[in-house]
Amino acid sequence: MLVKKIKLENFRNYEGLELEFSPEINYIYGNNGQGKTNIVEAVYMFASLKSHRVNHDFEMIKDGCEFARLEMDFENKDRDFNASIVLSKNQNRKIRVNDIKTARNSDLIGKFNAVLFSPEDFSVIKEGPSERRRFTDIAISQIKPNYFNCLLKYKEIIKQKNLILKDTSGFSAMLDIYNENLAEVAADIIYYRYKFYKFISENVGLLHKQVTLTKDKFEIIYEPCVPYTDRKNVKKEILKKLERIREKEMLERTSIFGPHREDVSFFINGKKIKEYASQGQQRTAILILKLAQAEYIKEKVGEYPVLLLDDILSELDADRRRYFLSEIRNKQVIITSTDKGSFGRRKDTKLIHIDNAKVSDI
Repeated sequence: MLVKKIKLENFRNYEGLELEFSPEINYIYGNNGQGKTNIVEAVYMFASLKSHRVNHDFEMIKDGCEFARLEMDFENKDRDFNASIVLSKNQNRKIRVNDIKTARNSDLIGKFNAVLFSPEDFSVIKEGPSERRRFTDIAISQIKPNYFNCLLKYKEIIKQKNLILKDTSGFSAMLDIYNENLAEVAADIIYYRYKFYKFISENVGLLHKQVTLTKDKFEIIYEPCVPYTDRKNVKKEILKKLERIREKEMLERTSIFGPHREDVSFFINGKKIKEYASQGQQRTAILILKLAQAEYIKEKVGEYPVLLLDDILSELDADRRRYFLSEIRNKQVIITSTDKGSFGRRKDTKLIHIDNAKVSDI
């Protein structure tokens, strides 16, 4: 998996940018506010179709402009791809892959894989369940387009069901239909999440020992809304639960049960990291989670994803940084930082200096 070149037009603070990447380490440095993170954000858009910083397309469009265009050349299993994303203030985004307009956003999902490490990632542990679900959904969607489509379908079902619940007259039969549809899609979502976290949980313990050189027990546990056995049984259990809480949902007039309420917990020696761990331990937990995600992608698609490190090295202590730098060998990496550091002396590194949204020779 390699990024070869990216072009930006009216994206964030870039009026225009064309940047080629090395297949090894790409070290983007410069003062804060010059546009380093914007490059990482743009690359990540082709893997997730989401920004790691904002929720709306218009927030990524340069001030005073009506649209932004991102174009990227990349390689997946020795096959070349060209993809473009056009963001608009007043229209739906437009996506093309190899100059063919896609019918659905999911047609780009899975073509390019990347794992992003950024300071925003710490919200996965520090904030509420929605942040952990967001991480989970993006991680699985990258390599499972069917999961992405399940999420879209589930979101629409919940939306329509909530409309029914808000209408107090004559909705009983319709509620049965939406609950049946919800259980069907929810069973698929739980299946994908279960398989993902089964792999993650089997790998994070060893990774934690390698990173920390301790015997501390690190666990990540997925907490599904019903225990997973198989899809058919999960659907039955969801329907039973929905029937039991029917009156409560009607009283509260909203959907209170399903994958949209699930969570994931992080433990160190049996204690929840969010409540008991230091900031250093929380940073280490996120680092290990992302390394495990990279291994998951390698296991499923046969090659490592591109690693995107957005000002993350400064967040790690010397030992964690040393381990991480040893792990980026034989992978394409894009790193942002405020100074060259030791990378200026590495032969495997392409230095890219960004000053006021332009590539500088300094």
